[in-house]
Amino acid sequence: MVEISVRNALHDRLADRTGRGDWWNDPHVRLCRNEDAAIATARTTLVNRGTAQPTSDQIVAATSFGLWVGLTSEGIPRDRVYSYETTLWQPRLQHAFPHRGDRRRRYIHAKLDDIRVLRNRIAHHEPIYRSPLPALFEDLLEIAGMVHPDAREYIETYSRAAEVIGQQRDALTTGAIRF
Repeated sequence: MVEISVRNALHDRLADRTGRGDWWNDPHVRLCRNEDAAIATARTTLVNRGTAQPTSDQIVAATSFGLWVGLTSEGIPRDRVYSYETTLWQPRLQHAFPHRGDRRRRYIHAKLDDIRVLRNRIAHHEPIYRSPLPALFEDLLEIAGMVHPDAREYIETYSRAAEVIGQQRDALTTGAIRF
């Protein structure tokens, strides 16, 4: 839910800025190598799967969470063209997090990157039991709430993460395992 919310919010702000769904093709949007490669990989994947002319919506859906987290990074600091702080964040991307209060790009990026690492570990079936799961779940809720309070409420209402984290804590402290 957080991945989709963040992706769509960032995409919408960039599409608003350029007036086009394929904002990455706008000559005024300059992406660093990793983000440019992520879009190219999404396009190539779609073409290889039989979509001859992928739409911008298809490309956005095929991108990795890493692309969107990368867009909240600093890019190349103090570079007139590739500083994401000045070329992407300040004019547009900060508006993807309208409920962020006084939180800055660097804070949001750090939280998103931690969430990305956890998400990838889970997706690749790697162990997460040593990860600070309660703190990461709070970070996830905080980021969701920055995008929209309803996103946070939805996750809090329908996610079993808090329950599972509690079960992990019980298993580690008492040895009790519940299925």
